[in-house]
Amino acid sequence: MADSSSTTENKKLDDFYKDVLSKEPTVRIECFSALKNYLSDVNTSLECEDLTGFLNGLFKWIEGSNFRIACNGLQALELFIDRLDSHELECFLDNVVSITVDRLGDAKDQVREAASNLLIKLMITYTPQRVWDLIQPLSFDHKQFRVKEESQRLLIRSLNEFGASTIQLGKLVPLICKLVSDSNGTVRQQATDTLVEIYRHVGDKVRNDIAKRDIPEAKLKQLYEKFDDVVASGRMIAKVTDSTDDGKIYAL
Repeated sequence: MADSSSTTENKKLDDFYKDVLSKEPTVRIECFSALKNYLSDVNTSLECEDLTGFLNGLFKWIEGSNFRIACNGLQALELFIDRLDSHELECFLDNVVSITVDRLGDAKDQVREAASNLLIKLMITYTPQRVWDLIQPLSFDHKQFRVKEESQRLLIRSLNEFGASTIQLGKLVPLICKLVSDSNGTVRQQATDTLVEIYRHVGDKVRNDIAKRDIPEAKLKQLYEKFDDVVASGRMIAKVTDSTDDGKIYAL
């Protein structure tokens, strides 16, 4: 077992390999502290005889039922993303996004937060649009209500961190409009909040778009009132009738 109390000096990534692949929860948990220190040290080497096997081991952590190990796996992957070249991660990207989106539905707040942080890190490494192209088909129709809820929160976070011009919102708004009538109350409320936030960033293009969607009249009226409140309170980011970068911001 890797010694979690030792420094990273003279260690190699291969030293953690056996413990990362272990099926014993206590071994994985004890391994994480030392692995975190190792990956956080920019002077350590990421050379590994079987990097694919190593990362697949961390994927198993994330997919497992132990929330602490899952959270550790998400944090470890985030540290790897900081260190690895984007080309080295390319072949793992689809799988990383898939297992991380599933963890957006976790019952534990800290796991959902770690999953969100990892997806944001991927957006920084690649582009927000590249990552959202992978998230979109996995999230808004997910059977788990928390995945639908947290994916919308992630979209709001993406807008606030990267700006509306980095994401093709025209692809996402129709999906969020469907969630306004979702069977789950928290998902419905989050859909309303998300559309208001998109309106804040984009302006009247959203108002015009949702009028074409199958939203109940009472819900649509409520949304319009919330849009008006955002304008009246001075919280708009976009001009109300802004058409700047229309093709980039609201491309279908």
